[in-house]
Amino acid sequence: MGKKKKKHINNLNEYIKTAESRAKYSLERFDILIITLSSGGIALSMSFFENFKEINKTQVYIGCVFFAIAVIINLLSQITGYYANRFDIMYSIQEVRELEKKEFESDYKKYDCFKKFFDFFTTLFNFSSLLSFMTGMIFIILFITKLNF
Repeated sequence: MGKKKKKHINNLNEYIKTAESRAKYSLERFDILIITLSSGGIALSMSFFENFKEINKTQVYIGCVFFAIAVIINLLSQITGYYANRFDIMYSIQEVRELEKKEFESDYKKYDCFKKFFDFFTTLFNFSSLLSFMTGMIFIILFITKLNF
């Protein structure tokens, strides 16, 4: 086996290790931020319902709904993110096995297709949860601006 091929195999093995840590990281950071902020938005909305009983709170209700949608969508993105990373790892493992001339799954390239599929939905869900969170914030800000302190 040539030096170039060995180096490529070593790079792929390192890539597998970092992909596994990325899988964990991707499930923690963005998701935690959106879920925490959206949960805080829901709590803030509930306090508006308690403290401003005589004022029309339609904007608060709509904001609260968007915060809840952000949490739900974000949970879906955690699932798709996990599977995207798992399929990426499975693909890389099979590619290493093929390059090392070891037994490998002949149709392992399907893992790359699955990874791309789940990556697409993870990105879509992340964008949608961020958009939903921001929409909820806009409705809460609109409600606050109409209050006369």
